[in-house]
Amino acid sequence: MTDRKKLIENFSALMIMQFLNYVLPFITLPYLARVLGAEKYGVYLFSQAFVQYFIILVDFGFDLSATREIALNRGNIRKISEIVSSVLTAKIFIAVISLFVLVSLVFLVPVFHEYWIIYVLTFGMIFGNACFSSFFYQGIEKMKFITILNASVKLFFTLAIFFFVRDSSDLFFVPLLNSIGYLLVGGLSLVIITRQFKVNLNFSSKSDVIGQIKKSSQFFWSRVAVSIYTTSNTFIIGLVMGPVAAGIFGSADKLFRGIISLYQPLNNVLYPYISHSKNIKLYKKLFYFSVLLNFVIVLIITFSSDSIIALVFGEDFMESSDLLKIFMLTAVFLMPSILLGYPLLGALGYSKEVNNSVIIASFIHVALLVVSIPFLSVKLVALYVLFTELFVFIYRIYFVKKYSLLKDDLIFKETY
Repeated sequence: MTDRKKLIENFSALMIMQFLNYVLPFITLPYLARVLGAEKYGVYLFSQAFVQYFIILVDFGFDLSATREIALNRGNIRKISEIVSSVLTAKIFIAVISLFVLVSLVFLVPVFHEYWIIYVLTFGMIFGNACFSSFFYQGIEKMKFITILNASVKLFFTLAIFFFVRDSSDLFFVPLLNSIGYLLVGGLSLVIITRQFKVNLNFSSKSDVIGQIKKSSQFFWSRVAVSIYTTSNTFIIGLVMGPVAAGIFGSADKLFRGIISLYQPLNNVLYPYISHSKNIKLYKKLFYFSVLLNFVIVLIITFSSDSIIALVFGEDFMESSDLLKIFMLTAVFLMPSILLGYPLLGALGYSKEVNNSVIIASFIHVALLVVSIPFLSVKLVALYVLFTELFVFIYRIYFVKKYSLLKDDLIFKETY
């Protein structure tokens, strides 16, 4: 199979996955919002934002560092086995530590007391995610397995929600079903890796694990930084303004992140592909087409935001419409910013610049939130997201131009 055909196949597989990721929540979100009500739905969104911190900690940037390492060692099954084993060992070790941290927070911090069972039940997602080795499938450019596994968990969750969740008292079923789905997919992922691809899994030595953690540390801090001005917003609003405000903000944010996730397949496919092919000409075609398509989508959703919110979440969430409009303006900059990040700068050896863009942006975002706590509002936080993403976009544009990375005859940097 040629590189271009492989790229198309992988992109198609991930597009199917993202389509399911986008469509299936549109089935469950309206149902959950109406059945649980604004407050309980806000608790659910708050718990999801909370657990994301631990998922980022367990991932530790391995989906970026290990993906590129596997892409550069394709064909060497012994080396790939070493990489996968050491990464999985590190992730499981971090997951165990995270469990103790979560339990301690839930029982020591008063804000978590009332719904402690919800936070504990979400933790299965973290262990399942630790076993789901998406970095391996991306590195060998076999995205169809990611699609099949992700589709399985989404379908399981969607069907189970309608069967088990009938009123607000069934809130605990939502994180429980999510966790069961993630654990099943994590287990299946390990079976496929060992049987289909003959990867030998072992608990790695301390030095190998530490080595992987060191390689991923810069990616980890960038992921933490991104989390500060993405998933953390719902969490912070919930702490400061309560679950209803978290539900209003989180609803618009979920739609926004769902729309942006439609471009994630292109991001995931281009990163390993550009890492080894350096095909800038093809990258530019895909980039400019995506920017144009994104602009059209932004216009359509902006002018339909009231109808979308009413249809998906109901009349109780109409305040989310103004937030969605702000997020759509943000999408104009965010989408090209994503493609300028790891698929271009990162793949060509400029990971430091990508990471610094989000780390600096997170400090700015936190500073804005801290000084605004006395008069914080959901609309103000949405405007801060817009400003932060615009900063990241300008920062990355600067370095793309500085290193002339869009020239077809570019001499590439080969550092890691």
